Amino acid sequence: MEDHQNPLENNPSPNEPTPFSEDWSIENPFPNSSSEDCQQSSVSSFPSPPDSKPLRRHRRRSATSHRRISILFLILVFLTAVLTIPWLAEQAAYSLNRGAERAKADVARKLLTDIPSPEQRIPWVAKVVAPCVVGIRTLAPFGYHGIGMDVGSGVIVDAQGYILTNQHVVANAQKIMVRLNDGRIIEAQEIGHDQATDVAVLKINETNLEAINWGDSRQIEVGDQVIAIGNPYDLGQTVTSGIISATERYNPMPSKRWVQEFLQTDAAINPGNSGGALVNLNGELIGVNTAIFSETGGNLGIGFAIPSILAKKVYEEILKHGEMKHGWLGMYMGPTPNQQSNHPRGVVVTGFLPQSPARDAGVKIGDIILRWNKTEINDPLQLSHLVVLSRPGEIATVEIIRNEKTIQIEITLGVRPVEL
Repeated sequence: MEDHQNPLENNPSPNEPTPFSEDWSIENPFPNSSSEDCQQSSVSSFPSPPDSKPLRRHRRRSATSHRRISILFLILVFLTAVLTIPWLAEQAAYSLNRGAERAKADVARKLLTDIPSPEQRIPWVAKVVAPCVVGIRTLAPFGYHGIGMDVGSGVIVDAQGYILTNQHVVANAQKIMVRLNDGRIIEAQEIGHDQATDVAVLKINETNLEAINWGDSRQIEVGDQVIAIGNPYDLGQTVTSGIISATERYNPMPSKRWVQEFLQTDAAINPGNSGGALVNLNGELIGVNTAIFSETGGNLGIGFAIPSILAKKVYEEILKHGEMKHGWLGMYMGPTPNQQSNHPRGVVVTGFLPQSPARDAGVKIGDIILRWNKTEINDPLQLSHLVVLSRPGEIATVEIIRNEKTIQIEITLGVRPVEL
């Protein structure tokens, strides 16, 4: 009987691994090496496990480093919080104050359009103007002014941080600090000043400020109601009201070298009000409070303000040129004696300064100047004011009486010396 080979005897089960036959070979990358060498090489290619003790020491050092970093991080967070939280709280308070003042000003602006009564308008005008008025603190070379005390006031005239004040408020200051209505105190830089008109321009690095609207002082009449806002005696912002007592007050304080005209008001102005705002009942700036007439230093109901038309001119000149240059005639003048002329007005020329533009143009001692560019002249301070408002190089036509004859002379104005 034939032996039939069971196919299952030599064929492995599909589920069993197929054994390698002896003639099967795996490509050896080292053909000259024996299998023992290969086995030895295969075994030796796997590194032996590291010692467990150094590994534990490494892990302990790593954990210690992580703890130190965590502690340093927590200390840094704590210090940051200690330093920043008070600052953030302070800024939040300033922001709330600023928002409240602006809200009051916005409401007041809307109400002013519907309030005809002057007495009822005053509180709302004060709310409109309050965010525009600042306190000014200075540090002088010898500690004459304390850094913590307001020595004057200022008016924000541009939302980009430009402030108008008096030159005498910031004269000789080593540092100028501005206190805003919301409580912030910010260092200011002086852009320029003009001693002849007592105007100075400051700049702080702040934007989006509340700026006052310019008014026209030429439209002001005696008897008009006005409001003065400033920081008298370091009391903080203070509001007083009154009327315009007079206009065209030419240099009411002979001890000062001012040559411009002033608005006179009986609104209470005291030390610290200098540089503050004098506004009409529309909340417009019509003057910059400058001086008081007083024998005691306190308010006597006689205060003076630079008219807005002049303050604005000086402000624009300083921004454009860094200074305000004034015209100059270079002559001495006096009131006209009635016996010298049938015209009891005008001014008489009494002398000349060296390099006088008036003398070079043909003006002589004894001439009586009646008009300056069609404006009638009544006293020397009025003519000085008109000359100061003119720029050097301008040509002015003057009407003169000489030997009972009226003549006209054209004068090219010179530059007013700084020391005058």
